[in-house]
Amino acid sequence: MKQPEIRAKLQAGHLALREMAGAMRDRRLWAVILAVLLLVALAGPFYTLDKLALPARIAYWGFVGIPGALMIWALNRLIEAICPPHWPRAGIGAMAGALGILPVTGLVGLGMWIAGLDLPPSGVFGLLPYVAPTTIGISVLVQLVMPEAERARRAAAPGAATGLFARLPPDLGRDIIAVQAQDHYVKVFTPLGNRLVLMRMSDASDDLGGLNGMQIHRSWWVNIGHVTGLEKPPQGGPRLMLHNGMTLPVPRSRVAAVKRALAERQTFSTAKD
Repeated sequence: MKQPEIRAKLQAGHLALREMAGAMRDRRLWAVILAVLLLVALAGPFYTLDKLALPARIAYWGFVGIPGALMIWALNRLIEAICPPHWPRAGIGAMAGALGILPVTGLVGLGMWIAGLDLPPSGVFGLLPYVAPTTIGISVLVQLVMPEAERARRAAAPGAATGLFARLPPDLGRDIIAVQAQDHYVKVFTPLGNRLVLMRMSDASDDLGGLNGMQIHRSWWVNIGHVTGLEKPPQGGPRLMLHNGMTLPVPRSRVAAVKRALAERQTFSTAKD
């Protein structure tokens, strides 16, 4: 694998980690995890039904299940981000599950020890025949039902929208007016509204290279086609006026470049007429 490809895979993995950090704040994710935890505690697999009361089963499976589920989910997101888009999703899930076998087995063994349950005669490794197929099966299921993965794979398919455009919801359209950097996010403005997208400003600027726009500030990219004028108010620095009523700050070092871009737009419009 060539160095640019390796760098791209690392960037994809890093972006996946950032996306997971944002998804951890999603209440629906925690609702699903807690619902599954309650069902498992009620079912009481691995002899916990006979040896532990319901509160103890909830505590045990919470200790084992929550970090185990998050680990499998994280492994699926990372493997999905760095694998080629044509790889089967079940295979990606199986690979993520295989990587999670030993950590999950360690969690189960530690939980059994804390709960006072007897380990197999061979110790923690005696749990592997039971934990391994369960972990891989759950991981494959997670990959198959994870809607974000399917959207990402469709976005990466040949001829499909990629990068920033793949992350924009359809109801915003694709006529981008401006993009603002906000920490680890960018805020995308279109005539139909605005939305925060988890990605770096530098990556967003690269994706917008095909449009007639420019980065007027380290925090702002603007579509020159939506600019109505450049003004210098009595107080403050130069401001760029946009069709949707927004006004954006223009550093003095970028004023000349902005004027050239506006002049080129006017020349092109005149030539077309």
